[in-house]
Amino acid sequence: MGSTNPALIGGGVVSNQSVYEAVTEARHLPGTRGWLDDGRQFEYVKSDHATAIGKGKLVTYNPIAAAVDKVAVQAAAAIGATSISVTVDLILYANQLAGGYISIDDDAGEGEMYRIIGHVAYTTGSKTHTFEIERPVVIALTTSTTATIVFSACAVKISAAVTADANPVEVPAGVTLLSVGAGDTTPQYFWIQKTGLANVLFGTVVGAVGQAAYAGEDAGSFQVSVDTTASAHQVTVATIAALLPIDTEYHTVYLRMV
Repeated sequence: MGSTNPALIGGGVVSNQSVYEAVTEARHLPGTRGWLDDGRQFEYVKSDHATAIGKGKLVTYNPIAAAVDKVAVQAAAAIGATSISVTVDLILYANQLAGGYISIDDDAGEGEMYRIIGHVAYTTGSKTHTFEIERPVVIALTTSTTATIVFSACAVKISAAVTADANPVEVPAGVTLLSVGAGDTTPQYFWIQKTGLANVLFGTVVGAVGQAAYAGEDAGSFQVSVDTTASAHQVTVATIAALLPIDTEYHTVYLRMV
Protein backbone atom coordinates (compact mmCIF):
# COMPACT_ATOMS: atom_id res chain seq x y z
CA MET A 1 0.00 0.00 0.00
CA GLY A 2 1.30 3.44 -0.91
CA SER A 3 2.15 6.06 1.69
CA THR A 4 0.04 9.21 2.15
CA ASN A 5 3.16 11.13 3.21
CA PRO A 6 4.59 12.97 0.17
CA ALA A 7 8.15 12.47 -1.00
CA LEU A 8 9.77 15.91 -1.03
CA ILE A 9 10.72 17.21 -4.44
CA GLY A 10 14.44 17.87 -4.50
CA GLY A 11 14.89 16.56 -0.98
CA GLY A 12 15.05 12.81 -1.54
CA VAL A 13 13.14 12.15 1.69
CA VAL A 14 9.54 11.41 2.67
CA SER A 15 7.56 13.97 4.66
CA ASN A 16 6.68 13.23 8.29
CA GLN A 17 3.20 14.67 7.67
CA SER A 18 0.39 12.97 5.76
CA VAL A 19 -1.69 14.84 3.18
CA TYR A 20 -4.65 14.06 5.47
CA GLU A 21 -3.16 15.84 8.49
CA ALA A 22 -3.05 19.47 9.65
CA VAL A 23 -0.62 20.59 12.38
CA THR A 24 0.04 23.79 14.31
CA GLU A 25 3.85 23.67 14.12
CA ALA A 26 5.38 23.76 10.64
CA ARG A 27 7.22 20.58 9.67
CA HIS A 28 8.49 22.02 6.39
CA LEU A 29 9.14 25.46 4.98
CA PRO A 30 5.84 26.56 3.41
CA GLY A 31 6.05 26.33 -0.35
CA THR A 32 7.78 22.93 -0.20
CA ARG A 33 6.55 20.56 -2.93
CA GLY A 34 6.05 16.81 -2.77
CA TRP A 35 4.32 13.94 -4.53
CA LEU A 36 2.73 10.57 -3.79
CA ASP A 37 3.56 7.34 -5.58
CA ASP A 38 0.39 7.65 -7.68
CA GLY A 39 1.76 10.84 -9.27
CA ARG A 40 -0.37 13.42 -7.44
CA GLN A 41 1.62 16.53 -6.53
CA PHE A 42 1.22 18.68 -3.41
CA GLU A 43 2.38 21.95 -1.87
CA TYR A 44 2.95 22.61 1.83
CA VAL A 45 1.02 25.70 2.96
CA LYS A 46 -0.51 27.36 5.98
CA SER A 47 -3.76 29.09 6.80
CA ASP A 48 -3.87 31.95 9.30
CA HIS A 49 -7.41 33.04 8.45
CA ALA A 50 -10.42 33.05 10.76
CA THR A 51 -12.42 30.96 8.29
CA ALA A 52 -12.18 27.17 8.47
CA ILE A 53 -11.74 25.32 5.17
CA GLY A 54 -13.65 22.16 4.30
CA LYS A 55 -12.20 19.23 2.36
CA GLY A 56 -12.30 19.21 -1.41
CA LYS A 57 -12.31 23.02 -1.48
CA LEU A 58 -10.33 25.28 -3.79
CA VAL A 59 -7.94 27.58 -1.95
CA THR A 60 -6.06 30.61 -3.28
CA TYR A 61 -2.82 32.29 -2.31
CA ASN A 62 -2.99 35.33 -0.06
CA PRO A 63 -2.69 38.48 -2.18
CA ILE A 64 0.24 40.88 -1.90
CA ALA A 65 -0.63 43.51 0.71
CA ALA A 66 -0.28 47.21 -0.10
CA ALA A 67 1.90 47.56 3.00
CA VAL A 68 4.64 45.44 1.39
CA ASP A 69 4.36 46.54 -2.23
CA LYS A 70 7.44 48.42 -3.53
CA VAL A 71 8.85 49.29 -0.13
CA ALA A 72 12.31 50.77 0.43
CA VAL A 73 15.30 48.72 1.49
CA GLN A 74 16.44 50.34 4.74
CA ALA A 75 20.05 49.24 4.90
CA ALA A 76 22.57 48.52 2.18
CA ALA A 77 23.13 44.79 1.72
CA ALA A 78 26.49 43.75 0.32
CA ILE A 79 27.07 40.77 -1.92
CA GLY A 80 26.98 37.73 0.33
CA ALA A 81 24.58 39.23 2.89
CA THR A 82 22.16 36.68 4.35
CA SER A 83 19.38 39.09 5.33
CA ILE A 84 17.49 42.03 3.85
CA SER A 85 15.90 44.85 5.87
CA VAL A 86 12.86 46.80 4.72
CA THR A 87 10.35 49.09 6.43
CA VAL A 88 6.81 47.69 6.33
CA ASP A 89 3.63 48.45 8.25
CA LEU A 90 2.96 44.92 9.45
CA ILE A 91 2.67 43.16 12.79
CA LEU A 92 4.15 39.68 12.43
CA TYR A 93 4.60 36.66 14.65
CA ALA A 94 7.96 34.89 14.38
CA ASN A 95 8.54 33.32 10.95
CA GLN A 96 5.06 34.28 9.74
CA LEU A 97 6.39 35.03 6.25
CA ALA A 98 8.88 32.16 6.07
CA GLY A 99 8.48 30.53 2.67
CA GLY A 100 7.53 33.80 1.01
CA TYR A 101 9.83 35.88 -1.17
CA ILE A 102 11.48 39.28 -1.39
CA SER A 103 11.25 40.45 -4.99
CA ILE A 104 13.65 43.26 -5.90
CA ASP A 105 11.64 45.68 -8.04
CA ASP A 106 13.84 48.64 -8.87
CA ASP A 107 17.34 50.11 -8.72
CA ALA A 108 20.35 48.17 -7.44
CA GLY A 109 19.73 44.41 -7.52
CA GLU A 110 16.49 44.64 -9.51
CA GLY A 111 15.26 41.42 -11.08
CA GLU A 112 16.46 39.18 -8.24
CA MET A 113 14.15 37.27 -5.87
CA TYR A 114 15.10 35.82 -2.48
CA ARG A 115 13.17 33.23 -0.49
CA ILE A 116 12.49 34.14 3.15
CA ILE A 117 13.55 31.44 5.62
CA GLY A 118 12.84 33.26 8.89
CA HIS A 119 12.44 36.42 10.93
CA VAL A 120 11.73 37.48 14.51
CA ALA A 121 8.34 38.65 15.77
CA TYR A 122 7.38 42.29 15.20
CA THR A 123 4.76 43.65 17.60
CA THR A 124 4.42 47.04 15.94
CA GLY A 125 4.17 48.12 12.31
CA SER A 126 5.85 50.96 10.41
CA LYS A 127 9.35 49.87 11.38
CA THR A 128 12.32 48.11 9.87
CA HIS A 129 11.81 44.36 9.53
CA THR A 130 14.79 42.11 8.83
CA PHE A 131 14.24 38.90 6.86
CA GLU A 132 16.72 36.02 6.73
CA ILE A 133 17.03 34.74 3.15
CA GLU A 134 17.72 31.32 1.64
CA ARG A 135 20.62 32.36 -0.59
CA PRO A 136 23.06 35.23 -0.11
CA VAL A 137 22.57 38.52 -1.91
CA VAL A 138 24.12 38.29 -5.39
CA ILE A 139 23.90 41.96 -6.40
CA ALA A 140 24.50 44.55 -3.68
CA LEU A 141 21.40 46.46 -2.54
CA THR A 142 21.32 50.14 -1.61
CA THR A 143 18.81 52.33 0.21
CA SER A 144 17.51 53.36 -3.22
CA THR A 145 16.46 49.78 -3.90
CA THR A 146 12.74 48.94 -3.64
CA ALA A 147 11.30 45.51 -2.97
CA THR A 148 7.99 43.68 -2.61
CA ILE A 149 7.25 40.95 -0.09
CA VAL A 150 5.42 38.12 -1.87
CA PHE A 151 3.22 35.99 0.37
CA SER A 152 2.08 33.51 -2.27
CA ALA A 153 4.20 30.55 -1.27
CA CYS A 154 3.37 30.67 2.42
CA ALA A 155 -0.32 31.27 3.04
CA VAL A 156 -3.67 30.36 1.52
CA LYS A 157 -7.36 31.00 2.10
CA ILE A 158 -10.58 29.56 0.75
CA SER A 159 -11.26 30.96 -2.72
CA ALA A 160 -13.76 33.79 -2.97
CA ALA A 161 -16.94 33.49 -5.00
CA VAL A 162 -16.34 34.42 -8.64
CA THR A 163 -18.70 37.00 -10.12
CA ALA A 164 -19.84 36.44 -13.68
CA ASP A 165 -18.04 38.62 -16.25
CA ALA A 166 -15.37 39.59 -13.70
CA ASN A 167 -11.65 39.27 -14.18
CA PRO A 168 -9.96 36.96 -11.62
CA VAL A 169 -8.59 38.65 -8.51
CA GLU A 170 -7.09 35.61 -6.79
CA VAL A 171 -4.44 33.07 -7.80
CA PRO A 172 -5.61 29.43 -7.44
CA ALA A 173 -3.29 27.40 -5.20
CA GLY A 174 -4.74 23.91 -4.82
CA VAL A 175 -7.33 21.72 -3.12
CA THR A 176 -7.67 20.53 0.47
CA LEU A 177 -7.89 16.81 1.19
CA LEU A 178 -9.14 17.36 4.74
CA SER A 179 -11.10 19.86 6.80
CA VAL A 180 -8.79 22.53 8.22
CA GLY A 181 -9.74 24.57 11.27
CA ALA A 182 -9.55 28.34 11.60
CA GLY A 183 -5.96 29.54 11.78
CA ASP A 184 -6.27 33.10 13.09
CA THR A 185 -5.36 32.11 16.65
CA THR A 186 -3.04 29.23 15.79
CA PRO A 187 -1.85 28.82 12.18
CA GLN A 188 -2.66 25.54 10.48
CA TYR A 189 -0.02 23.82 8.30
CA PHE A 190 -1.06 21.21 5.74
CA TRP A 191 -0.63 19.87 2.20
CA ILE A 192 -2.81 21.00 -0.71
CA GLN A 193 -3.15 18.99 -3.90
CA LYS A 194 -1.91 20.59 -7.13
CA THR A 195 -2.25 17.93 -9.84
CA GLY A 196 -3.94 14.59 -10.54
CA LEU A 197 -7.34 13.13 -9.76
CA ALA A 198 -9.21 14.87 -6.93
CA ASN A 199 -12.72 14.87 -5.49
CA VAL A 200 -13.87 18.50 -5.33
CA LEU A 201 -16.96 20.55 -4.60
CA PHE A 202 -18.91 21.89 -7.58
CA GLY A 203 -20.95 25.06 -7.44
CA THR A 204 -24.10 26.07 -9.24
CA VAL A 205 -22.67 26.13 -12.78
CA VAL A 206 -21.65 22.61 -13.82
CA GLY A 207 -20.58 21.00 -17.06
CA ALA A 208 -19.73 17.60 -18.50
CA VAL A 209 -16.71 15.33 -18.76
CA GLY A 210 -13.79 16.88 -20.61
CA GLN A 211 -14.77 20.49 -19.98
CA ALA A 212 -12.40 22.91 -18.29
CA ALA A 213 -13.19 23.80 -14.66
CA TYR A 214 -12.60 27.16 -13.00
CA ALA A 215 -13.03 28.80 -9.60
CA GLY A 216 -16.77 28.86 -8.91
CA GLU A 217 -19.49 31.33 -8.00
CA ASP A 218 -19.74 29.57 -4.62
CA ALA A 219 -16.69 30.11 -2.40
CA GLY A 220 -14.26 27.19 -2.55
CA SER A 221 -16.07 25.51 -5.42
CA PHE A 222 -15.42 24.60 -9.04
CA GLN A 223 -17.61 25.14 -12.11
CA VAL A 224 -17.47 25.53 -15.87
CA SER A 225 -16.76 29.00 -17.19
CA VAL A 226 -19.06 31.90 -16.28
CA ASP A 227 -17.13 34.14 -18.69
CA THR A 228 -19.53 35.88 -21.06
CA THR A 229 -17.30 38.78 -22.09
CA ALA A 230 -14.10 38.97 -24.05
CA SER A 231 -12.46 40.95 -21.26
CA ALA A 232 -12.85 38.30 -18.55
CA HIS A 233 -10.05 35.73 -18.34
CA GLN A 234 -10.71 32.94 -15.88
CA VAL A 235 -7.88 30.62 -14.91
CA THR A 236 -8.37 26.95 -15.82
CA VAL A 237 -7.57 24.84 -12.76
CA ALA A 238 -8.93 21.39 -13.69
CA THR A 239 -10.64 19.20 -16.29
CA ILE A 240 -13.92 17.52 -15.37
CA ALA A 241 -13.60 13.72 -15.12
CA ALA A 242 -17.04 12.87 -13.70
CA LEU A 243 -19.69 12.04 -16.30
CA LEU A 244 -22.30 14.45 -14.98
CA PRO A 245 -21.35 16.83 -12.16
CA ILE A 246 -24.30 18.03 -10.08
CA ASP A 247 -24.40 21.40 -8.36
CA THR A 248 -23.41 21.50 -4.67
CA GLU A 249 -22.08 17.92 -4.87
CA TYR A 250 -18.56 16.51 -5.04
CA HIS A 251 -17.14 15.19 -8.32
CA THR A 252 -13.87 13.99 -9.77
CA VAL A 253 -11.57 16.29 -11.74
CA TYR A 254 -8.03 16.22 -13.06
CA LEU A 255 -6.29 19.07 -11.25
CA ARG A 256 -3.67 20.99 -13.23
CA MET A 257 -2.29 23.80 -11.13
CA VAL A 258 1.35 24.86 -11.22
